[in-house]
Amino acid sequence: MKKQLLSAAIAVASLAGFSQGASAHAPSVTPDIEIFMSGASAQDKALAALFVNLCDAGTLDVFKDNGTAGSEGKNHSAYFCTLNSTNVPGLTVNGSAATTAKVLFHKRSAGGSAQGVNPLIDGVAIAAMRIDNGNCTQQGATNTWFCNASGANLTNVLSDAGISDVEPKLFVGPNKPSNASAVDPVAADAALNVVPAAALVFGVPVSDNLYVALQRAQNLLAGFGGSCAPGDYTEACMPSLSKQQVAELISGQIKRWSEFKVNGTALTSLTAGLTYTDSDGTVRNVTPNDTKVHFCKRIDGSGTGAQQYVKFLNNPCSSAGLSPDWTGSNLAGPVKHEVSGSGDMELCLEDFADGEAVSKQITTTNPDVFNTAVNTAGNRGWAIGHQSLENNATHAKHYRFIKVDGVAPTLEQAFRGKYLDWVEQTFQWRKGISADKSTVIAKIAADAASPTILATELNIGFVHPFGQSGYLAIGNGNNFTDTLNINAPVMPYSHAASGSLSNCQVPVIKSSTNTSKPM
Repeated sequence: MKKQLLSAAIAVASLAGFSQGASAHAPSVTPDIEIFMSGASAQDKALAALFVNLCDAGTLDVFKDNGTAGSEGKNHSAYFCTLNSTNVPGLTVNGSAATTAKVLFHKRSAGGSAQGVNPLIDGVAIAAMRIDNGNCTQQGATNTWFCNASGANLTNVLSDAGISDVEPKLFVGPNKPSNASAVDPVAADAALNVVPAAALVFGVPVSDNLYVALQRAQNLLAGFGGSCAPGDYTEACMPSLSKQQVAELISGQIKRWSEFKVNGTALTSLTAGLTYTDSDGTVRNVTPNDTKVHFCKRIDGSGTGAQQYVKFLNNPCSSAGLSPDWTGSNLAGPVKHEVSGSGDMELCLEDFADGEAVSKQITTTNPDVFNTAVNTAGNRGWAIGHQSLENNATHAKHYRFIKVDGVAPTLEQAFRGKYLDWVEQTFQWRKGISADKSTVIAKIAADAASPTILATELNIGFVHPFGQSGYLAIGNGNNFTDTLNINAPVMPYSHAASGSLSNCQVPVIKSSTNTSKPM
C-alpha cells in the first residue's frame, strides 16, 4: 500500500486546514466511478483514512454536510480523488482494465450501522448528499467543501455497500431501523457479500461531571482517600461501573441519580462544592441541578447501540434480553435522548456536562430531519451513553470513558480477554453491483483487516490519556503470541469459534496448535 508523508489518519483529521492549491476534483468534475456507502458512524474516521490512503497525492477533495459548527460531516460526507491500479489492483472503468480512475466515494452516517444493512437487503433507496447541485462551498484555499444537505440537495439512492459495527443478522428487534424491515438471514445471504474486517473497542462514555462524581464516590480524588485531581484521565484515576450497573442505567431501571448509591451513599450527596476544569479551561460545578438519569442513546439501527445491547443487555441475542427502548419520564426520569450519529452522541453528553441546549436530535421516523436540542432547558445533568474508542482521544469534547468492571477500554485489556466491550465489524456490498465498484470496496475492506495498516493508518489517532485503543485485526490467518504487538495488533479471541460470526457468542480463543496464547 502507498504510504503518504502524513498518515492518512492524520491527514483526515486535519482536512479542514489542508491546502493543495486549486481544487483537485471540483463538484463539476464527472467521476469515472461513483460509490455510495452507508452505515456505521463509529468508524467514519477509519473509513475516511482507508479511502484517502488509496488516493494519488494532490488529487483529493473532501465534502461534508454543514450541520453544527465543528461537527460538519457527521451525517453525510464524500471523498473525491484519483485512484491508480498500483494502489487498487484490478482497477476497472466500465468493465475494462484502467490505470487510473476518478472515484467519488459517498458515505452516509445518518441513522448508523443498519442503514448499511437493511436497506441494501430490502432494495430501499435512502437519502445521500449531492455535491453537484451548487450546494457546496469551498473553504478558502483548502480542498474541503461544506455542503447544504437538505431538501433537493439530498437524493434517494440504493447504497452499493455498507459498514456495520456488528454482523447484518443482528439488525432485528431494537436494532431494526424505522425505514426498513428486520433482517431476514436467508435474504441477507442472498443479497450481500459480507466480510468481517476488524475488532473495534467500544466504551461507556459519561459526561465530564458524572465522571468526576464517580471519582469522588470511589475514593479516587485527593482529599477523599485518593491522589487524583478531578477529571484526571490516567488508567489509575478512571472510575468504574460494573456490567450490571451499566445495564441498570441503560435499561431504564434508575429514575434519578439519588437512587444510585456507592458504598451505601447516594451519589448526589457526595459532590457538594466539588468543581473541575474542563478541556476549554472553564471551571464547572459537578453537582447537577437536574438529578434525573439521562441516557444519550443512538437511534434504532445504530451499530454502536447494537453492540452495547448485545454486551450489556443480551439483546437481541436472547428473547429474555432487556430492552433499551423504554418510555421513561421527562418529569420524573429516567430520560432517553435518541440521537443519530456519533457526533450527535458527543453533543448530547457535552450539553449535560456544560448545562447548554445546543445539540440537535434526529427524529426516530426520519433520520434526515432535525428537531430541537436534547437538553432544552439547558440544565446541568449527569448523562451516560455509548461510543467507540475511535472518538474523543484528545478529550476535546466534554465527556470521558470509564472502566467496566474495573478494566479500562484499551487494546491491551481487550487482547487479554479482560475487557468485554468489543465487537467484530463487517463490510457488506450488494451482489450484482459493477466490478468497478466491487474492486474498490473489496480493497478498502481488505485493508481494514490488515494488522499493520490498522496500526499505522488508524490506531495512531486513537491514543487516549489512559492508553492505546482502537482496532485489532481478527485472527483469520493473522498470527499472535501471548504479547500484544502494538505495531500489528491481532485479536486472539473470536466471536466465530462455532463457525460463522456472531457477536452474541462469548469470545474465546479458537482451538489451534498455537501454544502462545494470552490467557
